[in-house]
Amino acid sequence: MPPTSPEGDYAPVPRQGWWSRNWKWAAPVGCLGMMGSCFCFVAIAVGWGYSSFKDMGAYTDAITEAQEDPHVQRALGGAFKPGFPSNTQVSTHNGRTHAEFTVPLDGPKADGNLHAVADKNGEAWTFRTLYVQVEDGQRIDLLDTGEPPSHAPELEEPEVPHELEPEDAEPSEPPARKKPGSDTDIEL
Repeated sequence: MPPTSPEGDYAPVPRQGWWSRNWKWAAPVGCLGMMGSCFCFVAIAVGWGYSSFKDMGAYTDAITEAQEDPHVQRALGGAFKPGFPSNTQVSTHNGRTHAEFTVPLDGPKADGNLHAVADKNGEAWTFRTLYVQVEDGQRIDLLDTGEPPSHAPELEEPEVPHELEPEDAEPSEPPARKKPGSDTDIEL
């Protein structure tokens, strides 16, 4: 006969471990907790990157230029709010920083996008491209001051053909006639 315990056949069952008793709720909560931690880490990294990008001189200068431009204010309807930048690329190589970005602009009358390409040598940012593309297709160049560039030679007024001169104008000399077949006849 086998040895029997003093309690007989009604001996207590050994108690299960914590995991065996709680795995049905612990596994999903643990997975969700890890996913939430990863999401929080990504959100913190994006927020930190966005706040550091907003503090960058190229971004602040571009937004200021757009806010002060009367053409942009007229097209977007006065004051507008800049949105979250997209298509952002910032790189530094040999002390030269290059930035390209697009910022959506939300105005009361219309929406648009601010496109900028800038380089930084030393302390100042120089924009190569800076324009606002309005949703109706209008493009407002913020680098165009409306004045001819100082390095460009003054353009001469185009000569008006004799047929298009007003009738009350003083008669001018007829154009000089050239001999056919001469090399100087060809104008490019």
